Amino acid sequence: MPENVIVQTLRNIQRRDIAFTDKYLVKTPFHPGFWVKNRLDAAIIESAGKAHGVMLDVGCGIRPYESFFTPFVKRYLGLEYSPDSGYRGNLADLCGDAAALPLDTGSIDTILCTEVFEHLPDPEQAMNEFARVLRPGGVLITTAPFVFPIHDHHDYFRYSPKGLAVMMTRHGLEVEKVQPLSGSGLTLGIMLNIYFLDIGFTWTKWLYPVGLILRPLLLLVCLFVNLLGRLFEIVVPSEHLSFNHLTIARKPDGPRTPGVLQSGREI
Repeated sequence: MPENVIVQTLRNIQRRDIAFTDKYLVKTPFHPGFWVKNRLDAAIIESAGKAHGVMLDVGCGIRPYESFFTPFVKRYLGLEYSPDSGYRGNLADLCGDAAALPLDTGSIDTILCTEVFEHLPDPEQAMNEFARVLRPGGVLITTAPFVFPIHDHHDYFRYSPKGLAVMMTRHGLEVEKVQPLSGSGLTLGIMLNIYFLDIGFTWTKWLYPVGLILRPLLLLVCLFVNLLGRLFEIVVPSEHLSFNHLTIARKPDGPRTPGVLQSGREI
């Protein structure tokens, strides 16, 4: 078999393997991103009860959190930068720039913006837009990484515990909650697993065939590191190195205005 055919076959196997593990194995502690997904999902689901009215999911992707918010909102709108954006595509209702939202002032009651701010080249302008389109009493729910590897070509920023909070305050929003999503020990475990297993034996092409052979052992190593990180999180409490923070703010109450898209369609 020609060498280029072998290489292409391995690359196809690698792509399918990554897609499978990111969809299914990530739900188990045998995956390097287990605690990342676990803590992010828990924080967002716990915040769903704050949502109301018309909701905008900025960077919605395939709308993984829609089912948790729909019991609390009148309408759920997804926004992506373009029809082709998103790690696995998207199910967006609207396409547009977060720094220039295609929505009228005071037209949205709830904004969800999770794992998006690090990818925005002008986060200050995006925050200004969020404050603009929120109705008085509207809620902004965000998550953004602090101690976490670069994970995309368009990955520009990291946010300390008060990073988004101070930006929200500058644009007239009242911060209600800043919650670290991991202790330092757990973060270090996450980073070790991502570096050694995910980057090393999954994404690094020349190590990938070795990773396939050693897969059972690597899964056990990942499990051990995940459990050890959780143990250290409990035994040595510290929030100095959280991998991510949940930040929630509210627009001060005032007179409500009807919401319409810039096209004139009522929402």
